[in-house]
Amino acid sequence: MRVLISIKPRLYRESLALTLRRYRPDFEVRVAAPEDVEEEIRSFAPQLLVRNDTDGLDEGVLQRVPFRVEVRYSDSMSARIDSNYEVSDISTEGLLRVADVAAAWLGGA
Repeated sequence: MRVLISIKPRLYRESLALTLRRYRPDFEVRVAAPEDVEEEIRSFAPQLLVRNDTDGLDEGVLQRVPFRVEVRYSDSMSARIDSNYEVSDISTEGLLRVADVAAAWLGGA
């Protein structure tokens, strides 16, 4: 599964990428600054995007990614998963579970 992480600050996205690479070595993980996400979505075609709600991405761009975790900096640091579920304090373990569910849904891609 291809995962793109674009949350700010850089330390957070790099830490999450290291965690995913360590615990899910079969996943292809990339990081990108928020201003580079649109190009990364076009070229990398991620299946899971971890982003901030304040990054200004157009909804049309977001629709190209099947699964999304949005860290809501504008609203108490909760996380929204695929616009369906709200998690008040997502953990690394929670993110790994979301990635596993996405991979299973995509057929282990």
